[in-house]
Amino acid sequence: MYTVNARYDSIEKAIDTIKESYIVIGIPSRNVEHTITYVLHNVIQGLQKYYEGIKSSIIICDGLSTDNTIDIVNAYRRDKQIPITIIPNTLSKGKGGAMKLIVDLVAKYSIAESLIFLDSDLRSITPEWIALMVQGTRRCGFVTPYYYRHKYDATITNFMARPLTTMAYGIDINQPIGGDFGLNSNFIKIMAENELWSNNPWSLLFGVDIFLTHTALAYGIQVCEANLKTKIHEAKDPAKKLKGMFIEVTGSLYSSLIEYSEKWANMEKRTIEKPPLINRPEPLATNPLPVKVSIENAKLKLMDGLHQNRLMYQKIFPDDVMIKLYRRETVDLGIDRNLWFEIIYYSLKYFIQEPRLGLRKRMLESLFYLWQGRLYNFYRETVDKSDEESYRIVREEAIEMFKRRSIFVELVKKYIDY
Repeated sequence: MYTVNARYDSIEKAIDTIKESYIVIGIPSRNVEHTITYVLHNVIQGLQKYYEGIKSSIIICDGLSTDNTIDIVNAYRRDKQIPITIIPNTLSKGKGGAMKLIVDLVAKYSIAESLIFLDSDLRSITPEWIALMVQGTRRCGFVTPYYYRHKYDATITNFMARPLTTMAYGIDINQPIGGDFGLNSNFIKIMAENELWSNNPWSLLFGVDIFLTHTALAYGIQVCEANLKTKIHEAKDPAKKLKGMFIEVTGSLYSSLIEYSEKWANMEKRTIEKPPLINRPEPLATNPLPVKVSIENAKLKLMDGLHQNRLMYQKIFPDDVMIKLYRRETVDLGIDRNLWFEIIYYSLKYFIQEPRLGLRKRMLESLFYLWQGRLYNFYRETVDKSDEESYRIVREEAIEMFKRRSIFVELVKKYIDY
């Protein structure tokens, strides 16, 4: 059972706060004592500058923080014109549970036309973010972020979420798991009524972002991007600290591809489209902070994975892929783009054919080590390249994945009963 801090607000108070709000800002949080007031300050500045006179509110759903996050929020919100409530996330131990709880409350009890989700560790948010995101919900149903990031930030996005989203729906969304999103009233209702929350266990964790994006695309919701410029946040070394996030995002991604396969596999997609971009008002642009990468650690993880997971890989991959995995070149240079595409294809096939959750998790754990090999190869390729040059390589990866769309369509039509 959860031990809930008495300093949280009641659900009843949160409902009373949001019920007459046309704009609701939802912030999942956990142990963010150093950044939460900066985020709240810019949210309030944005609402007052661009939406004065429109009733708005902020709801924080906190993952039972053990630092001073709760006390800081309680102290900060005194005398603020925009009401702020903070409630506990009792649905899960992860971000997705917080977002689901906020969606459910807004859908059932609020008249909100716009629900804006923001990460709580942001260091580059400006008041213009609020204007761009709200404006996006008025033009489209779902708003995703478009921002500048260091070449080694967003590596799960670059090699999993973005290419497979482009492949399935023929749309080049830069940040399908960016963390900062906008939903209009129609999409809020769709998410609140979506039964796949219970079918996709990773949706209540870090897998929530890709679940939101794929649900919007599968339901034909118009998606646009808000040009937020730079994202600076608590970025982590992908060669050291992202195993749990990788498993949760990829598990949710594969689950979403399966659950919505009938919709995307029957779409006619001959070219890749770009979503509309919301550009004004323009936030201040800054340079992204570099993300330090332990490149040799990524190589060691690949080698460890090849040693520890050979039996698992034999269940997932055909002989010709196994030969490529265990050749000397792969160990020395990492996993190149073409081999990575084969790995994704056969791991998704395994995920489709294996209904047992435990074995799906085991496969995802083994896939993490191969992803480290793909990152190692990318690091070697881009170590002397600029962020812009590296970005072009990432976009090319999504385009190349889209060219393989037909084999993924054949895969789901062969193994999934509609």
